[in-house]
Amino acid sequence: MMMQMNEYTTNRRQMAKLAGWSLIAMAIVAGIGYGYAFGAIYVKGDSTATFSNILQQTTMLPLVMITYSIMLLLDVVVAWALYKFFLQTNPVLAKLSGWLRVVYCVWLAVAILQLYYAQELSVMKGADAHAVMRYIDCFLDVWSQGLIVFGVHLLLIGTLACRTAAIPKLISGLAFFAGLAYMGTNILQQTWADYMLHKATVEAILSLPMALGELLLAVWLVWKGGK
Repeated sequence: MMMQMNEYTTNRRQMAKLAGWSLIAMAIVAGIGYGYAFGAIYVKGDSTATFSNILQQTTMLPLVMITYSIMLLLDVVVAWALYKFFLQTNPVLAKLSGWLRVVYCVWLAVAILQLYYAQELSVMKGADAHAVMRYIDCFLDVWSQGLIVFGVHLLLIGTLACRTAAIPKLISGLAFFAGLAYMGTNILQQTWADYMLHKATVEAILSLPMALGELLLAVWLVWKGGK
């Protein structure tokens, strides 16, 4: 019995470190892909400027696709590792949260495909800037839909973290809040036409707690998770 318990503790510790390091790596990759590369080419509402940026900075759109593909793979790893880590806390919620993150990964894959179409179209002779922009906007729209599912996943992770005595309530609370924020902002983006007028302000207020929700959990998982 003692040997089985030690094996379980060791495995849980491995899953915690795997999930934690994967989340940290994902935050770094997202900063490169979305914060740097995508921000360098995308000009909201201006297809001509966006298309010009793509043509002038030819490595940026491929870099966005590569970084998002890495994020997709890391999301699958995190889904499995968090499921295994929280399995003892609540098997049903752990399994549901894992599958929800996998569903989000499917949405993300479809979104990344839109970037591939945009890249293929942009290198064609006589390419239409508006057509390229439609694919990029479609990428953002599909990704936004997926982030609603991701928000539900984070709600469950926050709930599981709250039910795990070793995890500080601040971390579980931030994860739960991040889930609500992801759900709320992206539901508004999909349903309220005027939301885009307020999106920058909302994101400026919520971006830090949304980022901290998973990042602090990641640090805790690497530092203490499963010990």
